[in-house]
Amino acid sequence: MHLRPSDARRVPWKNRRGFTDELALWPGGAGFEKGDFLWRISKAAVEEAGPFSAFPGFERVLVVTAGAGLVLEHGASAPPARLERLVPYRFSGDWPTRAALIDGPVEDFNVLCRQGAARAEIEVWATQAQRDVSAAHDEHVFVHDLGSGESLWLPPESSTSLRNSSDCLAVRILSAAR
Repeated sequence: MHLRPSDARRVPWKNRRGFTDELALWPGGAGFEKGDFLWRISKAAVEEAGPFSAFPGFERVLVVTAGAGLVLEHGASAPPARLERLVPYRFSGDWPTRAALIDGPVEDFNVLCRQGAARAEIEVWATQAQRDVSAAHDEHVFVHDLGSGESLWLPPESSTSLRNSSDCLAVRILSAAR
């Protein structure tokens, strides 16, 4: 499924300090507001330091896509982490998390997976690469082009070939049954 930036759904953060653009949510019929989803892919702008929304029961993978980066503090749950552009960072949505901006606002890409039900792996694909992409019977593949803002969502047991004209984030979401 090809998704344009206009297909994203704008959703307020749980902590009401900003908005996220929801790119994909699974399963069909589930809702972020209801909390009955297995996974969600979104992107957002972080314009000021402050607390992140809590997502108990979810694992998060965050990638800074624009800007100088973030420092995330998790209290006693984990040491502070310095997030740089295009380096995925995995952490628990159970952890209390505060963000400090390194040098001004950033944009980020965020994947939430319900712990024990799904797991996301993110790769950064460099500009100008031809790729054959396929999703196995127990996974979804989501490719987000950072230049155009367009995305490609491959459901289980599907494949395609693509050529990216700018850096992309490729997300492979595996079901827990794997």
